[in-house]
Amino acid sequence: MEVTYLCPHCRGAINADNNIVLSAKTSKNKIGLVLLHEEIGNYSVTLSSSLTVDEGEIADFYCPICHECLNIKKGDSLARYIRLENGVDESFIIISRAYGERITFKVDKNRHIETYGESLSRFIDPEWFL
Repeated sequence: MEVTYLCPHCRGAINADNNIVLSAKTSKNKIGLVLLHEEIGNYSVTLSSSLTVDEGEIADFYCPICHECLNIKKGDSLARYIRLENGVDESFIIISRAYGERITFKVDKNRHIETYGESLSRFIDPEWFL
């Protein structure tokens, strides 16, 4: 299966070599790149050398192409981007912006929600962020 991850603003591809590439800025004004493994549920993260983040610290995520913010306005420290499977099936991927918090939602066009991660208990009803 071919998977491409897209910015919801410019629809530019933000994945390369099995990683999703995002730019980030922390609450302490540290900036850099974040590489997230593109497999949903794999929480491997690589940070550029200019970016240091403490466990639980919230980072703002941006598209590395158009620099638009990927944060969700309503909700609790979440960001989103698009997953495109085989060039046809499109869904939103919603992730936590808190470093080390393992939360992922996959929401398809029919609002079917798949959940991943160990910290999901704080999201009893994920409908609020749609």
